[in-house]
Parts: sequence; structure tokens; C-alpha cells
Amino acid sequence: MKSPIFAVDGFSELLTSDYLDKLDEEGQDFIRRIRSSAQYMKKVLDEMSHMVKLLGRPTTPKPTPLRELVEEVVYKYNTQIEEGGVRVEIPEDLPTANVDGEKLREAIGEIVSNALFFTDQPKGDRVIAIESSNHADGVVRLCIRDNGTGIDPKYASQIFDLGGMSKLDKQRGGGPGYGLYLAKRVIEDHGGELTVESAIGEGARFCMTLPT
Repeated sequence: MKSPIFAVDGFSELLTSDYLDKLDEEGQDFIRRIRSSAQYMKKVLDEMSHMVKLLGRPTTPKPTPLRELVEEVVYKYNTQIEEGGVRVEIPEDLPTANVDGEKLREAIGEIVSNALFFTDQPKGDRVIAIESSNHADGVVRLCIRDNGTGIDPKYASQIFDLGGMSKLDKQRGGGPGYGLYLAKRVIEDHGGELTVESAIGEGARFCMTLPT
């Protein structure tokens, strides 16, 4: 699928660089739209490929400190966090869970990325807080809370579908919306559950259960 997309993008780039001045304003707009659509499709294919590879790999759990995974995610998104003036709250006593570190890091990263993207709070007032609790039945509950735009509860179940978030907020022009689907699949592969509590204008709280 990538080959024809690369061809469209490549030839439209040549048109932009060599023939743009030969087109009227409407023609130039068409070329820009073609390039933008081709590049978006490339992004979709790259994300789909990554998701298929990650979910297709067997889950290999081992004792993993959750604070370590959370800090790695924060480091990955450090530029967005600093530029957005986001306060990230991480407790010192996050437990150890029996998880596949690579897969869970991706799942946590998708939820944090979602929190960074869906916010209307001014810089300096944005918050992402990590919370956890242990249960007697060998399960840890890890939650990621934000004070962003929130989600209408009647659409809460849809956000975990393929492309769910992009359907609910097309105006923002984000990615294809596979992140929360991937996160839910990863948590379920560990025998856990991913849920969300949210309301419009009140942020969101994503909670996952994981084996200890």
C-alpha cells in the first residue's frame, strides 16, 4: 500500500517545486491538498504498521517498576510537556507489575499523548497526574488523570475503537486515532482492563488494571 502513496507524494512534490508557478491559484490549492492527503496517508500506514507489529508480538511479562515506565514516557514527550507548560505529577511509590515493559510503555504513552493533545487549558495550568493503588487479589490499578477538554460520557465507549478519537474531534486535525485502541488491546493482553471516567470540560481519568 505504501508504494502508490509514495508515488503520489513524490510526483505532487515535483509539481509543487517545478510547475507551481504555471498553475492558477485554484490549481496550486489542489496540489497542496494532494500532498497533504498523501502525507497523512503515509502517517496512517506507518502507525498501522507499528500497531500490527506491536500487537502481533507475544506478550512477555516480567516484574517491571511502573515508575520507570512512566518516567520513560515523560522523557519521550518532554518537549511537548515543556512547551505546553504541563505539570506532571508522579508519586514516588509506584508499584512493580508483572508486565511486558515495551508494550505497556506504548500504552501509557498513547494515553499521555492523548492528554497532551486534547486540552484547552492555558500554558502553566495543564496537569497530568499519575495515581496507583494495590488490590489484595494481586492486581494493581494505575490511573492517568488530566484536566483537558474531557469527553462526553455517551461517547466514552467509542474512543477505544479504531479511529475513535479522530471521529469525535475532527476539528483538531490530529492523527488517525489508533492510540487508545492500541492501549486497550495491550492492557487486555495482560489480562487487565482499561476504562475512562470523563465529562466535557472536566478532563479525563484513564485507569488500567495490571497483574502484580
